[in-house]
Amino acid sequence: MSQPEKESQHRLSANANLSAMGLAGQIGCVIPIIILLAVLSGVWLDRTFETKPIFTLFLLLASLPLTIYLTFYMAMRAVKDINQSLQPPVSNKSVPPEEDETGE
Repeated sequence: MSQPEKESQHRLSANANLSAMGLAGQIGCVIPIIILLAVLSGVWLDRTFETKPIFTLFLLLASLPLTIYLTFYMAMRAVKDINQSLQPPVSNKSVPPEEDETGE
């Protein structure tokens, strides 16, 4: 493998690693925000309607499928982006058809 190929492979690997770290950061921020909003909303509703833990538990349990779906969606989007960045660029130049052995 030549030096430019090694550098290109290193850059692609570094981009994939940065994308994975970005995904972890997004997931690490989105999930706690959703859960915190569910708990705070539930506590507010429980205080408003004087129904101690019912709304809090319901909203907390309802937020779990949402966080799972968002995690899956963000991961699939990141994998798609990483795969696209690892593929070599496609040339738009048209290649003339090769002639067969008879020269026709």
